Amino acid sequence: MRQFILYAEKASTSPDFSLDDLPGSGGRMDLVARCICNALWISHALRRDTCIHVVACGSPNPPVVISFYGDTLRGVSPDERNIAAWIKKALSRKRRNPGIIIRKISFQQLIEELASEGEGTFFYILDEKGTDMARLKKLKEASVFVLGDHLGLPEKEEKFVERFEHEKISLGTTSYLASQCITVLHYERDKNKI
Repeated sequence: MRQFILYAEKASTSPDFSLDDLPGSGGRMDLVARCICNALWISHALRRDTCIHVVACGSPNPPVVISFYGDTLRGVSPDERNIAAWIKKALSRKRRNPGIIIRKISFQQLIEELASEGEGTFFYILDEKGTDMARLKKLKEASVFVLGDHLGLPEKEEKFVERFEHEKISLGTTSYLASQCITVLHYERDKNKI
């Protein structure tokens, strides 16, 4: 399964944010929703082989991991407002979707969990100073891509990921939005049929 981790430093951990103010009251929930959309949707279909974990670190009760699984997700539309509405429902625990799981664990606990899932788990940390992806021959099969939101991945968390099999990679000299990075990574995986 393709996996992405988005560290969302300001993302709300309460369902009390407004769908009319995702950037403000949602703590950049618009960015989170775009990343989920780009991770899971292609034209007329869902990527059933993909999962995205959002580590929400905003107020009032951080951290919370919100995981969207393409293989079991049902009834969610690929637009920011709908995705954010499902996050609100999941955080309030009022409505369940088999493809959305909320857990009260930290970024580091999530990394440890994914690292222990099986042989060969490899973390790619997106870093503008990393190895240019164009120079990689092939991405590892059991890869997890780790990226930060508009504020980036905190150094403490980056250093924690470095304890495991990893490589820092860059998408070149242009700085892309986190959601765009996910699209580029999918493209690279798709063309190499991994």
